[in-house]
Amino acid sequence: MLLGIYFTIACAFIIIILAVLLTPFPHWPTYYTIWKHIFFDPEPSIKFRHRKRQVFYLLNYALKLPFVSLCWCLDEILFSQYREMKLSTPIFIVAQPRSATTFLHRTLASDEKKFFSICLLEWRYPSILIQKFFQATGYLEKMSKVNYWGNNNEAKLTEKMHYSYLNDYEDDGFLYEECFFHQFYVINRFPYPKLVDKLNNFQELPNKTKEKMLKAHYQVIQKILYLRGGNLVYVSKDNECLQRSELMKKLYPDALFITITRESEKFMNSYITLIHQSAYSKSRVDVNNISEWISMQRKVRVEAASQTINFFESLSEEQKLCFSFNSLTENIKDSIELVYRKLNIDLTEAQSEYLKNLDTKQNLRDSAYKTGSDKFEEFAFFDKFATKIARNHKTLLEKSKRI
Repeated sequence: MLLGIYFTIACAFIIIILAVLLTPFPHWPTYYTIWKHIFFDPEPSIKFRHRKRQVFYLLNYALKLPFVSLCWCLDEILFSQYREMKLSTPIFIVAQPRSATTFLHRTLASDEKKFFSICLLEWRYPSILIQKFFQATGYLEKMSKVNYWGNNNEAKLTEKMHYSYLNDYEDDGFLYEECFFHQFYVINRFPYPKLVDKLNNFQELPNKTKEKMLKAHYQVIQKILYLRGGNLVYVSKDNECLQRSELMKKLYPDALFITITRESEKFMNSYITLIHQSAYSKSRVDVNNISEWISMQRKVRVEAASQTINFFESLSEEQKLCFSFNSLTENIKDSIELVYRKLNIDLTEAQSEYLKNLDTKQNLRDSAYKTGSDKFEEFAFFDKFATKIARNHKTLLEKSKRI
């Protein structure tokens, strides 16, 4: 009998190890690199208490990984039908942060009869089995009350800038951040400036690694579409996917890519404020004390600006829509209608009324937070691009009103 117990434990252990090996995440080289920075990076602003918090986060991930991995693999047995889900004309919203991308993303996703998006908790636990368990136990409903940023005063300010609860539709980047540990925003939880080159180098990864990540991303979308019931258009938002954009264009040849441009003084001052708050909420480190922090953030955003222009100028007119922040937020309904027309989808009366109400609310909205007023001369080339997009967006709106 004792031998049988040992045999059962050994089998269970082997199954768990195999599940972890078969699961596509995390990106182990980055995961190990983060550990090295925690123990050996001399950054003076990150104290022992901060590093201890980081250690607990990584250990917590390691403890959950066998369970998540096993459920990921069981999906292939219990819910293999998810692989039959087809993504028809998915929408990818790609732009600089603080450019109304979340607003556009969640506005489109609100039409749940036509579109679907993925919430934060689904990115964090990308398994049909786990999500069905959450639904059955009422856990998913409880998560609607859990603030992603926490409950302290700093978190409340961050929430004003980017409202995010665990059941809110969120950025595809959360899969790369919380499951792969390979995404630029990992730096907010582990704010070591020397780490950024290991987080923001997707183009330099081996081809097999890049393909594995994109395949896993595709599978997660299929799984959530399976849970939603199929026959819906996927709406994605990922501001940090530009290094993956060319591969995404090949993987999703019928996709519609949308960008939103905003003048650099506006989005960068807002971004710098948010990134400080985000880093503090996640790490409790005051990144204002890290000498390289601002220059690193500016460099990354300039690179992203250049990548945005190059990518969208390479797309055909049929593959893209380019909005300006001001025209979008001042003409929500008319701008959203452009997306529907591009996809040959009819806008229902109910959704039309909802968008009209959004127009009214947006015009009365107070941001409720303060940002800086710095100038960012290195973005002159992007501001020129934004001016052109603003002009084109207005032209599109004028034409649509005549139809």
